[in-house]
Amino acid sequence: MNGAELIRQLGQKIGIDDLSFSNDNNCGVLFDEDDVLFELTNGNLFIAAEIGHVENSERAKFFEIFMSSNHLGQGAALGSIGFDAERDMFTLTRVLPENMDYNKFEEALVIFIRALRQLKSKLQDGVDTSDENQNSFSILKGFS
Repeated sequence: MNGAELIRQLGQKIGIDDLSFSNDNNCGVLFDEDDVLFELTNGNLFIAAEIGHVENSERAKFFEIFMSSNHLGQGAALGSIGFDAERDMFTLTRVLPENMDYNKFEEALVIFIRALRQLKSKLQDGVDTSDENQNSFSILKGFS
């Protein structure tokens, strides 16, 4: 499936039948309280979201926490954690090929959202909130 088909099928699974890319090749979906942006660029499908803002005085502490999660993509859904200096915001991004099987896309998205939620919890609580027994697919429960 190409990127437009992936987004269209995602929309159908989550009850947004008209989900599609804008003329700028992007769209966003709110999963509970998690705003996830999808963008098609140069044959790639980018998935991105904001982790959150950190005050200057706390930035070094969270930089270390997030860089540990970033190492080999292990806590970053095989993506990367970045810092948007213009908006003073930590972000999570994953790049997928535009053309892929829907089930693989959904699996990558679920893992992305799970990682995003864990990183947001770390930001809010400053502690490790990973739960190895959590079912990664509970996010789209009933839709897969």
